[in-house]
Amino acid sequence: MKEVLTIQVCLEEIQDVNGHRRSARMIPFSGTAKGPYFQGKVLPHGVDTQKSHPQGKTRLSARYILEGTDCQGNACRIFIENNGQEDADGVLRTCPSVITDSPALGWLEDAALSGTVESAENGVLIRIFAPEGSENSFLQPGAVPYICERLVVSAKEKQICGSLFLPQTESPCPAVIVSHGYNGSYKDFFRECEYFASHGIAAFSFDFCGGSVASVSSGSTTQMSVLTEQADLEAMLECVRRFKGIRQDRIFLFGGSQGGLVSALTAAAHPQDVRGLILYYPALCIPDDWNRRYPTEEEIPDTTDFWNMTLGKLYFQDARRLEPFKVIGAYEKNVLIFHGEQDEIVPLDYSIKAQKCYKNAKLEILPGEGHGFTPRGGREAAEKVLAFLLEN
Repeated sequence: MKEVLTIQVCLEEIQDVNGHRRSARMIPFSGTAKGPYFQGKVLPHGVDTQKSHPQGKTRLSARYILEGTDCQGNACRIFIENNGQEDADGVLRTCPSVITDSPALGWLEDAALSGTVESAENGVLIRIFAPEGSENSFLQPGAVPYICERLVVSAKEKQICGSLFLPQTESPCPAVIVSHGYNGSYKDFFRECEYFASHGIAAFSFDFCGGSVASVSSGSTTQMSVLTEQADLEAMLECVRRFKGIRQDRIFLFGGSQGGLVSALTAAAHPQDVRGLILYYPALCIPDDWNRRYPTEEEIPDTTDFWNMTLGKLYFQDARRLEPFKVIGAYEKNVLIFHGEQDEIVPLDYSIKAQKCYKNAKLEILPGEGHGFTPRGGREAAEKVLAFLLEN
């Protein structure tokens, strides 16, 4: 473990409550922070809440925001929640969690952090540690400045909403349209979108209509299917093709899980408009899975609850019509597929079969990864995706 942040805390007026069996105190504080990745101060009003328990141990929960400069010289903020307790040896040990707006420090959000709280002159000293090499598990941003804006696209009677990450470049830039998976969100691949934008690739990330219980786009989950999502992606593709500042000859599709199936179908339907295709664990198994569950259309109920979302009959009726392996091979440009070796949701065999269907496809099998990648696996995949976007 290495020390990544040291916070010199100056305690302010302490407020106590002594109960019948326990006591509690709230300790406002200010202070300064320094380390190899950040220099700054504690913003008002950081507070530490401590409770004593019958066995004599103290438990603490501190929350505070640091403001300062990251290791790349950029202004940023770090929110820290520091929960812990006093061990048998009398040392206060903590498990910090972090939220930061600094792309250079984003790896702190995923790192297995630990900490200690020590007495110091005029206050306490908080030390935060991370495993060696943690900073290398996160996507390192490029040098291109970019803006993130709300995205709203009107398509017939629907509104498709999400975010646009647009590099601030003088000449038109390539673009990638990012599609989330079943019951997912346009925020699922935000880090990848930031990463691509910081290297000069515009990223359009959106919610499918009815695509999740928390979708910011219009529509009901009971009116969603793979084919309605394909229509949404086609509307996004048409929008990006008309978007000022985008190279029309370099528009890519990127999809994960069900969004991968949708992206594969859309690329096959519009090969002239899609420069390249990136698929993360594409759910090409969806027709097989649901046809096994509902062998005939008569067996399909009006609604089905599945993975915290209510689906309508349309979802399964459309799934019955899909024959992806007879369709996707119509796309003859370059395809990059990533699949976890231990994926238990979409068997790896489906991506192996997909690779054989395509004329120009590369399959990257990630050892030890499942359906949805670990931070390390996600970094490895995203770095290869960036190279694919830049080379094609």
